[in-house]
Amino acid sequence: MIFCLFVAACAALPGISMLVEWAVSTRLSERHHSSHDTYVIPFALTSALSLSMMFMGTLGLVLCWLCHVGVFKADPTIMLGFFSSFVLVMFVMWSALRHYRVATFDDHLEVTPFVGGKRIVRYDDIDCMRWSRPLAISSRRNILIFSGGEVCGVLIGTFDLDQILLRINRNDVFDNS
Repeated sequence: MIFCLFVAACAALPGISMLVEWAVSTRLSERHHSSHDTYVIPFALTSALSLSMMFMGTLGLVLCWLCHVGVFKADPTIMLGFFSSFVLVMFVMWSALRHYRVATFDDHLEVTPFVGGKRIVRYDDIDCMRWSRPLAISSRRNILIFSGGEVCGVLIGTFDLDQILLRINRNDVFDNS
């Protein structure tokens, strides 16, 4: 039973991500419209995650088969468990990155975080914007947007933050510390 779940994870999850990347992808990380601008994670990153899932899933299935026929002396279930857990974690990361988007309008901002629903932030309601660095090894910084004393949105550093900040046009609330 558990072995069948591992096989399904190694085969189906990469296939789903590749199908979505091929059929649904916008191919553009920035889309400028007359009423709003939309920013999403670049296609190169999400497709690279899909390809790595496909590679690791295929490698796991091949190595599991080689263990089953006796080429390697390892338990096929443990071997496939490792690769299916890698594929599962990558699939969760891929789906979270595909979910994240920022849309800027004339008077408000719509942030769809990695997990959860869309949040609408009116530019007039922004109390503070602050730079943050998610990891010490990352050279890109994010911007935290505060409204009502709590973080209501995060603009990640992979986007064109200068363009987004020009659209928000609230330099008076920007914390430069």
